[in-house]
Amino acid sequence: MAVVGNTYLTLKDKIAQTENGKVTNTIIDLLAQSNEILEDAVVRECNSGSVHKTTVRNGLPEVEFRQFYQGVKCSKGEYTQVTDTTGMLEVYSQVDKSLADLENDTNQFRLNEATGFLEAMNKTVSENIFYGVKATNPAGFDGLATRYGKLSSDANSIGYRVIDAGGTGSDNTSIWFVTWGDLHTHLLYPKGSNAGFQHEDKGAVTVTNADGTMYEAYRDHFKWDIGLSVRDFRSTCRIANIDVSNLAGESAAKLLELMVKAYHRVKKYAKTGRTVIYCNDTIGTYLHLQAMNKANVNLTIDNFAGKPIVSFLGIPVKNCDAILDTEAQVV
Repeated sequence: MAVVGNTYLTLKDKIAQTENGKVTNTIIDLLAQSNEILEDAVVRECNSGSVHKTTVRNGLPEVEFRQFYQGVKCSKGEYTQVTDTTGMLEVYSQVDKSLADLENDTNQFRLNEATGFLEAMNKTVSENIFYGVKATNPAGFDGLATRYGKLSSDANSIGYRVIDAGGTGSDNTSIWFVTWGDLHTHLLYPKGSNAGFQHEDKGAVTVTNADGTMYEAYRDHFKWDIGLSVRDFRSTCRIANIDVSNLAGESAAKLLELMVKAYHRVKKYAKTGRTVIYCNDTIGTYLHLQAMNKANVNLTIDNFAGKPIVSFLGIPVKNCDAILDTEAQVV
């Protein structure tokens, strides 16, 4: 299971290749600082406009031994065609021109003022990567929890990659083993676009207030076209129904056992991708404390990408604020 290094382009890499150090590159750095998924997630261009059509293997072809002068039957694998879409996320930021002109670096001041808007975009993208539901928000896309939203004992189904931690009610959370790669899970951007993220400096504009008064302002337009594709559902796994009020005593050993199960459910399918474990701060703090116990040999504190990070069997564990403590029970 590949965990260190990445031969695929992340969104940050793609922007860096095309922007040549322009302000959008700086914006992506700001986004990545508050959303570590952007440092991991592989990004691919849609193959049909803003839509990505692909196939998911759900059965292997039949093979057989052959004797001399005898033939074998033609066979083929079983596939399901899947269509994923991208959503358009947009926002405008504007600052009073006279105020911005007081600064030595007007562009930097404008960017500083826009950070709140960028943080809101980042938060929305993160939430939708996990919890997006296209059925209720047609402009968005289906997230991981929507796809991995049912339990199943069928080893060939996506539901088998959802492990039940036993929690009930609506105070649960999840741990995700996500494998990023072209053949696994990846983000999408529309065909022909600049990796889906665009920043346009609209320059100075006249703003009219509700009372009819006007003033001059600098305006920026931010647009993020993004989607999600799960090419091989077998290489990602969700530990669901983790009761956050019960992370003590016997549940400590149980949670680590469930993580071992998740590891082995994705291990053989994740060899051509990069697996990262995501959890929220509640679980992240808990795992960090467990890693300090030297008896837990599966959990360690390692140096990853230049900073200390908890690892489970060599897979980095990263905190993601978008993962809730209030998930409903998955059944």
